[in-house]
Amino acid sequence: MKGSWRITSIAGIGIDVHWSFSFIILWIIIQSGVDNRAIANTIFVLGGVLLVFGCIILHEIGHALMALSLNLEVKNIILLPFGGLTHIESVPDKPGHELLIAMAGPLVNLALVLMLTPLLMASIEPGLLNALAASPVTAVDTIIVSFFRENTLIGLIMLLLVANLILFAFNLIPAFPMDGGRILRAILTLFFPYWRATRIAVGVGMLIAILLMVVGYQRGSVGLLFIAVFIFLGARPARI
Repeated sequence: MKGSWRITSIAGIGIDVHWSFSFIILWIIIQSGVDNRAIANTIFVLGGVLLVFGCIILHEIGHALMALSLNLEVKNIILLPFGGLTHIESVPDKPGHELLIAMAGPLVNLALVLMLTPLLMASIEPGLLNALAASPVTAVDTIIVSFFRENTLIGLIMLLLVANLILFAFNLIPAFPMDGGRILRAILTLFFPYWRATRIAVGVGMLIAILLMVVGYQRGSVGLLFIAVFIFLGARPARI
């Protein structure tokens, strides 16, 4: 992709960052200035956000390594402000291969959740643990806010855990071109020709996008509207 630069290579796979990713770093710095935060606080928050994107890279590496194991050529991985993209040069010729490649990314995030959960349990205070059991959403919000405001380690762990849970669940939505949509297409290919399976998966993706637009509009959720537009525009045959 034009306007990206390579930061490293893993297993011969180039990891590139698009220039637009710099907006996230710039936004954090500007927001820190507006909030009058100390430089140490800004660095800690920036580090945490970069770790979240590190989890996104690991998700894409999961796709890439699975593709390589199936003798498919992987061009590179590109990190964008809204996620990552793995460029696979050839299309998997077997439904099972596409299924394995699509599942590999979310399974990486699930593995990270399983690794972070005991670390969170070992770090959390009894009082906070009780609050988490009594009101999970409120407690999670409180813990994550403590990461941004007080630079707590428990807040960082919770941020990474929640981010990976979201990456796992979000990518399994059966909306093409996300992983869930590709999993759906792979399953449909067992019963229909490839082109028809693709059309059905694309149609399901567009329907989900429209439903998300309606819900997002009704609730005034900019985030849902953004996700809906992303799915709608991306609901077409594409590589992983």
